[in-house]
Amino acid sequence: MIDFSRVARGAASAFVLQVLGAGLTYGSQIALARWMGVSSFGVYAYAMAWAMLAAILLGLGFPQSVLRFIPQYRAREDHARVRGLVRASQMATLTVSVAVALLGTAIVVVLLPRDSDTTAAAVALWLIPLGALINLDSAIIRAGGRVVGAFVPSLVVRPLALVMLGGAAWLAWGRLTAVTVIAITLGVYVAVALMQTVLVHEVLKADGAPASAMYERRVWLRVSMPLLLVAGFQLALSQADLLIIGATRGVRDAAFYLAASKTALLVSYLLVAVNAITAPLFSELETRGDRAGLQRLVSTTSQWVFWPTLAIAAGLALLSPYVLGLFGHGFQAARWALLVLLFGQLINAACGSVGYLLSMTGHQDDTARVYGITSVVNVALCYAGARTFGLTGAACSTTFSMIVWNVWLYRLTRKRIGIRASFLSYFLRRGERPMVTADEHHTSPSGVGPCQPRGAIVMQSSPLSGKAPVSDG
Repeated sequence: MIDFSRVARGAASAFVLQVLGAGLTYGSQIALARWMGVSSFGVYAYAMAWAMLAAILLGLGFPQSVLRFIPQYRAREDHARVRGLVRASQMATLTVSVAVALLGTAIVVVLLPRDSDTTAAAVALWLIPLGALINLDSAIIRAGGRVVGAFVPSLVVRPLALVMLGGAAWLAWGRLTAVTVIAITLGVYVAVALMQTVLVHEVLKADGAPASAMYERRVWLRVSMPLLLVAGFQLALSQADLLIIGATRGVRDAAFYLAASKTALLVSYLLVAVNAITAPLFSELETRGDRAGLQRLVSTTSQWVFWPTLAIAAGLALLSPYVLGLFGHGFQAARWALLVLLFGQLINAACGSVGYLLSMTGHQDDTARVYGITSVVNVALCYAGARTFGLTGAACSTTFSMIVWNVWLYRLTRKRIGIRASFLSYFLRRGERPMVTADEHHTSPSGVGPCQPRGAIVMQSSPLSGKAPVSDG
């Protein structure tokens, strides 16, 4: 039986932290835009977008796979594999990302001309390994059941420290350059990574994990690679418009578009908060074969997400000229882009947690294929839209792609696991039993029980009570 009060408490904690983090991040972006000026802020935004794209890709899919495996291992008290997964994922992430940062720095120093933009790029390269490690450790802490510990360093400490240090530098020098702000960001990332290292150690210690570790690298990589593609394609879908705007229309328009996209993202934080709690539960419920419980969880949480998201999106749409004006003079040029992006985020909330549902239940290959195809289409549409219609064209392309992949994943969720994920599922499935699908569990050869779904890990079933990562212990 699902303890919805516990899920609600965990989701509420995650949402409060997401809102606080969103406010701090949004405020820091406004402050930096004013302190740096449009051109320098555009360089900073463009460099950060590329660095974060690389950090996601060089995470090798482990931030997603630990969310799937660690709850399963904890449920059967397999602490040796928990420790092995943590060690292997951290080592692989750091090795690959540091190598890429070294290679990139050598290329920048040797081949590119010496100017401020080149210096900014060289410094930003070292955000890649730190960003990749922060993403991974946050997922490990979250999978270990510590919501507050997972989100506070990256969502609260990071933007707060950035705006405080940036403000001090602005007061001292009167103006901030892109190089200065990226260097400050690098220092903040080091501090956040150290904080999370301590929290990961506490997660392992709390589980009573032994000094020894067991490794299943082939299994982990088999699942991580499609999840890496999913993460990369998701990031491409979310960042392609900004990168294309910067490449085709310059850093000034990139700064305007960043303001619109950051504002539109404000409406997505409730869905992100709910996913933070439910993603590990999806994996555990699927492993137990509890499709009815999975449908109840999805139907209930979809209601928690959609209606507040609708209200927030409507409020931002009405206040859009004033909100964009906070960034400075001229940012109202992105108003129509913001309105289009808000509509896309509303569709995203309406369709529910379709991506996590498929990825956490063994259908990560399907998810990767959908995101891959739509990201390629999105790049082509964004390029054409940005060249022809500017900011609004890029926003329309991104929103169209968002609608396509949400509807596609929704249909696959119905087909593969028989779950209705949208906010309408609460009304459509009241009193119904979950449907049987082509990929539904079949009777095992022994005739005793269900076979595991494709891609799932066979494990002993265990109750959710005490195992769901919903709050700090």
